[in-house]
Amino acid sequence: LHFYDPTSITANNILMATFVKKPVIPESVVEEGTAKRNILRKGGVSKGRKETAAGKSLDDGSLYEDSSALDAHDPNYDSEEETGTKNIPKLSGLHRDERDIIKPKVSISTYKKKVEPIIMEYFVSGDVSDIASSIQELDAPQYAFEFVKRIFSMSMDKDDRERESVSRLLTQLHPDILSSSTIEKGLERLFEIIDEIEKDAPAARNIMAAYIARAVVDEVIPPSYLSDSVACDLGGDMIERAKLLLSRDHGGAKLEKIWGPGDGRPVEEMKVAVDQLLQEYLLSGDMEEAVRCICELHAPLFSHEVVKRAVINSMDKSAEKQLQMSKLLAHLSKNEIVSVVQAEKAFQRLEAALPDLTLDTPCAKKVLEEFKQRAIVDGVLPPKP
Repeated sequence: LHFYDPTSITANNILMATFVKKPVIPESVVEEGTAKRNILRKGGVSKGRKETAAGKSLDDGSLYEDSSALDAHDPNYDSEEETGTKNIPKLSGLHRDERDIIKPKVSISTYKKKVEPIIMEYFVSGDVSDIASSIQELDAPQYAFEFVKRIFSMSMDKDDRERESVSRLLTQLHPDILSSSTIEKGLERLFEIIDEIEKDAPAARNIMAAYIARAVVDEVIPPSYLSDSVACDLGGDMIERAKLLLSRDHGGAKLEKIWGPGDGRPVEEMKVAVDQLLQEYLLSGDMEEAVRCICELHAPLFSHEVVKRAVINSMDKSAEKQLQMSKLLAHLSKNEIVSVVQAEKAFQRLEAALPDLTLDTPCAKKVLEEFKQRAIVDGVLPPKP
């Protein structure tokens, strides 16, 4: 019988340790500052395999060395393996480094000062590409709402031509440079100071209502903006008036021309506008209103068409109406709204069109001659040599 003897087991263990080679695992050293944390072994990396207590080789991967892992020509090569840094896009939601967050290059006060001359230049030139480049050069999209607010407020004391150019500019810059939310924010900032603006421009609220309605038609702001609680609280009566303008019959078509035709629109539209104001003048006799409408065309080089159509529109009317029209032409000439050169051009064109005019009005030649004589007397045309 054999009895359990703990000392004999200890002896056996010692005996086994004498004949079995115990593998020595070198101490792991981690190189700081690397994302990969390659394990380097003291004394160099062994090329052999581990062995088990039974003397069998064991491949646990710990001694495997990939000779191409840090090869820049390898498809799997990643520069962060060497630099220890990870590149995160600036706009990534994971980015938290304040030094890399995109910030405007100018302060908002500087931005306000810089946009004013840009807007003034646009009112003069009407060059959309130029103002678009100027805005982008400021490189401060966070403040673009201030540009919207400024161009609206600066157009209050301008004419319909400038207001039409503002509406068209918003359409051109949307959505790449001015998003719908940016335009909405600009409107809301303007609502906050509308009382101050109204002191210098009494029609400011009506103008803003027209701007809002036109913006909806041009699809630069959504119709849902008119029911937005913040917009309604700040805009109040302006939002309500915009809704009213949009609810009219053929509201969209009317709003497209809400600032009048004197804004670079086709010549045919200009002719229609001139005919309408002249016919209204013949009915009402309101010379002041007719002059105002002609001035709002903002087309001094088109005034020859005004003279021509003034004669044509009154050619089949009574002698009294023809005299009334001659008085309008005399007033326009006296106030330098129509130049002598433009008047001469108009009568030359009337002479050329006389055969066609005679078909509709047999006495056209006689009427035209009477208009010419009055024009010479009134100083609209130069005296005959």
